[in-house]
Amino acid sequence: MNRSTALRAIGAGAAAALAGPAHGSAETLIPLRVGVIGSSGQTEVPYTIQTFGLDKKYGFALQIFDFAVPGQQYTMLRGDAIDMASGNFIDLLRQRKAGLAFKAFHGFQGYSNVIVTKPQSPIKTFPDLQGKRVGEFGTTFLDWLIVRAAGKRAYDVDLAKDATLVQGAPPLLNQLLSRDQVDATLNFSSLTMAPIAQGTQRAVSVMPDLMKAAGFNPSCFYLNWHIADKWVAAHPGALVRLDAMLEEAYAKMRTEERVWPELARRINITDPALITAYRDEARQIDDPPYTPVLIGATQKLLDSIIAVTGPDAVGVTQVDPAAFLFPGHGRR
Repeated sequence: MNRSTALRAIGAGAAAALAGPAHGSAETLIPLRVGVIGSSGQTEVPYTIQTFGLDKKYGFALQIFDFAVPGQQYTMLRGDAIDMASGNFIDLLRQRKAGLAFKAFHGFQGYSNVIVTKPQSPIKTFPDLQGKRVGEFGTTFLDWLIVRAAGKRAYDVDLAKDATLVQGAPPLLNQLLSRDQVDATLNFSSLTMAPIAQGTQRAVSVMPDLMKAAGFNPSCFYLNWHIADKWVAAHPGALVRLDAMLEEAYAKMRTEERVWPELARRINITDPALITAYRDEARQIDDPPYTPVLIGATQKLLDSIIAVTGPDAVGVTQVDPAAFLFPGHGRR
C-alpha cells in the first residue's frame, strides 16, 4: 500500500486541450495541493482531473501528494503540506476540536463497507455475529461506531460487548478470515469485491442496509472533501470554482469509460469483470448528497452512536454547522 511520496504537477498540452479554455495563464494558476492514499479510491477524482486537464480549465495547478496511513492527511494539513484531502465527518469534527482549521465543502463517497464471512459459515444475518470472532480495523473509526449503534438499535446486539473483537489492518483482515482466525469481519468494500465475486467471501451486512434497519439515514454525511481555511482565505472566490471542478470530474467518471482501467489498476484490480464491478460501485457511491439538510440527520446519527458507545469513544457531541461549507448549494 505504501508508495513513495511524490509531487505530480499537471502540465499543459494534450490534457489541457481536452479541457477547453483555461481561466488564466500558467502564471496566474492557483496552486492546489491534494493529499491522497495513492493505492486507494481517493485517486479517482485527481486522476480524472489530470486526464481531462480540468485544473487548468478552472484556474488551478493541481499537485498531488501520496500518503500511506489513514489519518496522516490531518498531520499534513496541520503542517501546511497540503490544502485539500478527504475524510469522514467524525474526524473532521475531532480535528477541528483539536485546533485544525479546515472545513468540508463537497461529498466524496457514501457508505459502502461490508461485514463478510466465508461462504460455508453458519453466520447468515447480523444477530448471528453474537459470540463470534469479528474482525475490525479500529474501534474509534466511524464505520465501527455505526456498526455498534445500528446493531444495538436494530437487533439489540452491540458487537463490542457481544462478540470477540480481532483488530487488524484491512488487507490483513481478509487473510485472517481465510485462515479461520476470525469468523467474520468488517472491511472496505474495495477489498471485499474480488473475494465475493470469486466466491471466497459472502456478505452478511452492508453498511447502508444496516443503517436503514436501525432507522438511520444512509445519506448522512460520511466521507467528504476537506479544504484548509488558509487556502480559502488566500484565494477569495476560488472555492466555488474548485467545487465546480469536482462536479465536472464526477460527471466525467459517470460517463467516460477510459479512466476506469487505470483507476482499477491502482487498487490492484485487473480482471475485466472486476473492473466493471468496481466502476459500477464507484458510480453508485461517489459524489453523495451534500446539502445543509443533512446536518440534522447526521446529528441524529451522532446522538445514536453516543447513546451506545458513550461520548469518550466518539470525542465530539455536536455536528457543528460551521464545519461545513456549501459552495455548490443551489447548483445541484
